[in-house]
Amino acid sequence: MLKTLLVFVIGALIGGLVVWKLPALGQTAGKDAADQTKADAARVDLTALNNDVARLKSIVPSNSHIMEDVSFHYSNLWFAGQKKNWPLAMFYFNETRNHIRWLITKSPTAKTPEGEVVNLQGIFDGIDTSSLAMLKKSIEDKNSEDFNAKYKLMLEACYSCHKSAGRPYLRPMVPTVPPQAIINYNVEASWPS
Repeated sequence: MLKTLLVFVIGALIGGLVVWKLPALGQTAGKDAADQTKADAARVDLTALNNDVARLKSIVPSNSHIMEDVSFHYSNLWFAGQKKNWPLAMFYFNETRNHIRWLITKSPTAKTPEGEVVNLQGIFDGIDTSSLAMLKKSIEDKNSEDFNAKYKLMLEACYSCHKSAGRPYLRPMVPTVPPQAIINYNVEASWPS
């Protein structure tokens, strides 16, 4: 009888031990499955991320498109300045500067047709603290004569950048006609005109 009791106690201990460890074994298996699921999800997320990046790269405007925006705003700036519409001139000044900065953010370096790397950020930093700063001051001072001179100085800076980028054929000039007919450049224009 003692022998039976001893077998029973040992069996109960072994059974209890197995029952006690079994949930931990199940958790390990569950944890492995959860880790695998997370790894699979990460692979799917990485694939989706790569696809999104490729799609976004395909829809980013070209440098020439961004520079066309710069040209548009800079031309409007000239006509706003000629009409002494200084708030409108400041608007177009800021748009011009912001679009140049957008180009620099998109492409801080460019290559010349010969393959040389051009540091557009460095060129812009110089222009931003010289020609652009002087043009902005002429607008803030509402000085028409200085505005005309600084506008032309900025055109020279633009051309210097174009030459540095290997595109000397892009020669900006003072615009002769407004780029759009919908904006009234007059200071005291009534609406609608």
